[in-house]
Amino acid sequence: MSENHPKRRFDISARVVADETVVLDLGAAQIHQLNATASFIWNRCDGHCTVGEIAEKLAESFDVDYETARQAVRTTLHRFDELGLLDSARQ
Repeated sequence: MSENHPKRRFDISARVVADETVVLDLGAAQIHQLNATASFIWNRCDGHCTVGEIAEKLAESFDVDYETARQAVRTTLHRFDELGLLDSARQ
């Protein structure tokens, strides 16, 4: 996983259903349902936002301190990476 600019895989589909994001990974034949926090982070994995920027935006939007947000972002990105949802061929 890129520590600097996490990016979703280009071949993953995502849809918002009942205020949660549903991620469809056809290659792995898996469906993932993301809660509000994970959805917020997922939507910012565009290859442009840094981990720090995502954490700052999360802290502002969810009214938590930066360190709590940073840990949530790192934990969530690690899980996305474990599930193979992030693009590994990026900088």
